[in-house]
Amino acid sequence: MNSQLVRRVLLVVVIIAIAAAAIPGFHYYRYIESHVTTDDAYVDGTVALVSSRVAGTVTNVYVEDNWTVKEGQLLLTLDQRDFDVKVEQAQAQLERAKQSVDELYAGVQAARSGVSLVQSQLKQARIDFERAKSLKEQGVVSAQQFDQANTGLRIAVADEALAEHQLTQAEAALGTQHDDQSRYGRPVVKQAEAALGAAKLDLGYTKLTAPFAGVVTHKTAHVGNRVQVGEPLLAVVPLGKLYITANFKETQLTDVRVGQKAEIAADIYPGYTYNGHVDSISMGTGAAFSLLPPENATGNWVKVVQRVPVKMVIEGPVPEDKPLRLGLSVEVAIDLGDRSGPLLSSMVQQHYQKDGQTLPNETLKMAPMPPSPTEPAPDTSTQHSMQLPH
Repeated sequence: MNSQLVRRVLLVVVIIAIAAAAIPGFHYYRYIESHVTTDDAYVDGTVALVSSRVAGTVTNVYVEDNWTVKEGQLLLTLDQRDFDVKVEQAQAQLERAKQSVDELYAGVQAARSGVSLVQSQLKQARIDFERAKSLKEQGVVSAQQFDQANTGLRIAVADEALAEHQLTQAEAALGTQHDDQSRYGRPVVKQAEAALGAAKLDLGYTKLTAPFAGVVTHKTAHVGNRVQVGEPLLAVVPLGKLYITANFKETQLTDVRVGQKAEIAADIYPGYTYNGHVDSISMGTGAAFSLLPPENATGNWVKVVQRVPVKMVIEGPVPEDKPLRLGLSVEVAIDLGDRSGPLLSSMVQQHYQKDGQTLPNETLKMAPMPPSPTEPAPDTSTQHSMQLPH
């Protein structure tokens, strides 16, 4: 009797256990059917490599590794004495160019005065010639005096031609349209002004500032180092531009669409889940863009399931006590419930696209929230100051 009771009790317990496990098992089955997951996912983002645009010697360094910086904050400076000299030299060349223009103007005025002078002399020579001609016909003057008047007229005509040629040369040196421009709007002055502007730019390049707010890392610059143009000196990682790159198997992407919701769990914060959405799907597998892509047109070929990078953007600000870092491992689950989104598109691009043009995402400050089905898409004309993650 007792054994039968025990068997019945065990049977009831088994039935209750099966019933209790059926409900979460059913939910888990539905979750598996409506989600795709992967642990081959990492935190990615933009890294700005700060390098010098001029060669020089480092004189001051104002940051260290893992320091937070603001946009425009001074990071380091180069020795600017050589560039100060170049600026002074360019300034002197500009002043010399202006003096040259003044000399050209003076030359034009002198040539014009010379033309006026020879025209007056030519007028008097014509009068003398006509008078000598009339008197010669009357027999009053000799042939020698008439010849002298004729020669004086020819000399005056030649002087006029020479003076006009000299005026043409002076005007050509100053410019054919010198009366229609400002006094120093000459090519020689503009060239000197451009050289001065370039020298001032080089002087300004001796101060390296942060391109945006972020954290300094990989600092290799030290006081006394001689740096060359384009040499990386440090890197700035913007925390507000981080995103997730998840490498899903190609067999998992059948129903993945842009805009689908995603849950992101970082290994560094167990038990916490970030909410995000699929921003875009790569046009190629990871192997296709590798340094040495696989060669499949060979005799020894083995089919391998490929993985495709999927970019996901975290929605809303990241909690201050749970910041993400480049390269962290995360697990991602995409909800496949809404399959109305496109395959080849980007939520970020669509959000900031207007009249066929897209605002440069480097000037935007945060990732946009995907518009819900009941809400209209936000007006991009009032959000041009936001910045998106890459």
